[in-house]
Amino acid sequence: MFTIGELASAARTTARTVRQHHAVGLLPEPARRSNGYRQYDIHAVLRLVRIRRLTQLGLSLPEVRHALGGDDERDLREILTELVADLERQEAAVRD
Repeated sequence: MFTIGELASAARTTARTVRQHHAVGLLPEPARRSNGYRQYDIHAVLRLVRIRRLTQLGLSLPEVRHALGGDDERDLREILTELVADLERQEAAVRD
């Protein structure tokens, strides 16, 4: 089990970002220890890494929420395909 600081470190982010992801519903609130500290499992680490990677690719937090909302990988592929097409349009515009 991980504390919030350990989770953030494992995912190469900050505890503040983890709290923000809780606030916007991207990361579910975990169980708490008797002292009130959050306790995270490996699944939270993996989800946080996915969230971080998708935002690095240019997805907004609502798009990330949609992409991770279900088990339907096709939705994620569609979003990434749209992102690639948008980046290609931007690149073409810069070249012209």
